[in-house]
Formats: sequence, structure tokens, C-alpha cells
Amino acid sequence: MRNTTLRLMIVLASASCGSAGAAGVKPGPVVSWGKPDVSFDDYRKDSIACGERGATTSMKGRGEFDAVVLGLDRQDTDIDIGRSLPPSLTREDPTQKLARDYALNGLKSRPEPKVKALQRFLVDHVEACLSEKGYVRFTLTPAQAAELGGYRKGSQARFRYLHALASREAVIQQQRYEP
Repeated sequence: MRNTTLRLMIVLASASCGSAGAAGVKPGPVVSWGKPDVSFDDYRKDSIACGERGATTSMKGRGEFDAVVLGLDRQDTDIDIGRSLPPSLTREDPTQKLARDYALNGLKSRPEPKVKALQRFLVDHVEACLSEKGYVRFTLTPAQAAELGGYRKGSQARFRYLHALASREAVIQQQRYEP
């Protein structure tokens, strides 16, 4: 098994990118987590701790995880077999055969729904951690969401802006998110 956990994390991360804006699907509200009067340092510490909790949660033994790993392993086997077959055994281009077999195994294992379920499993762990630490969800107003969009993801300015909202009791009370 070739570093299956790392490959699965890459699959999970890539599957979560960019699907909300596709095919005219209206994106949902921008939701964040807040706690009245939390200091910036505690806010960052808690977010990092809860993110680590989600990232280090074991997925082994879950049916979805096992199915995705099996599909990845089958694709690896196709690559290994494709590399070892001499071109004289098949009349088709080895690169095309390899690509076809790789894609067919991906279709057979249908990883997308399983990956979505695994993502939900990990997000649930992060959300449980935040709730345990006293955080609640709130929705950003369109103006707040637009301003947030002006900050680069991962930047200190973005963290500071979210903290300024997330630590204000009035924001949490008036904009509390109820799914």
C-alpha cells in the first residue's frame, strides 16, 4: 500500500474544492464560529486544536474509507500491470490502455459519495470540538462576507477580521446560524 492515508487526504482535499459554484448552484451563506469575548490568542489556539482533531481523526474501519482505499489500490495495480506488460501483448497504445483502465477502476469504485461522507465525518469532529469549547455558528451578512472575500485565505488580516466578528456578542446573538 503506497502511503494510502496521504493519497486519501489529497483526494478528500481536492474533492472539497470548487464544487459549490458549478452548474448554477447558488452558494449557501458564509458561516463561521464565534464565542463572545474570546481573545485572539485563544481563538487561534482553539481553531488550530480543533482543526488538528479533525485532521488526525482515524478513518480506518469505516466502510467509506475502506472502499476508497480499495479503489486507489486497484488503480495502483493497473499502473503496475500496465508498466510490466510488454507492448507486444496488446495492440493498443499502452498509455491509452493504462489511462482507460485507471479511469474504469475509478468509475467502478465511485469514490465521490464516499469521499463526501468521509469529509462530513471529519468536519463533524471539528464542529464537535468547537462546540465543546463554547463556540457557536453565526452567518456573515452579505457585506461582511464581501469584506471577508477581500482578504487572502490564511492571512493574518483575515484571521483578525473573523475574530473581530466572532468575538462580538451582538454579532453572535443577531446572526446566529440555525441550519
